Amino acid sequence: MIKFWFYVVVLLILAVLGLAVGSANDTLISFDFLFVKKEISVATVLVIGVIFGFILGVYASLLLCLKMWYRAKKAQLSLNKAKKQLQTVKSDNKQE
Repeated sequence: MIKFWFYVVVLLILAVLGLAVGSANDTLISFDFLFVKKEISVATVLVIGVIFGFILGVYASLLLCLKMWYRAKKAQLSLNKAKKQLQTVKSDNKQE
């Protein structure tokens, strides 16, 4: 567990360092959005990329959580069905 947190801290330090260096760059570049071409600074492109990446990460995490919730619900229904069948078999054996 300590190894995991160490990696997380190192990754955060590298991300903050990269954002700090990138945000200091005021060079203008030609950035092509879907249908608009605009001259913006490298720092702005960096911020747009970070925000877009964050949104994609949250979306992917939510999809994964939804998928796991669906699997858990399906497994619970399967378990309940198996318990009901087991009770039926036990009651049939007692009657015989």
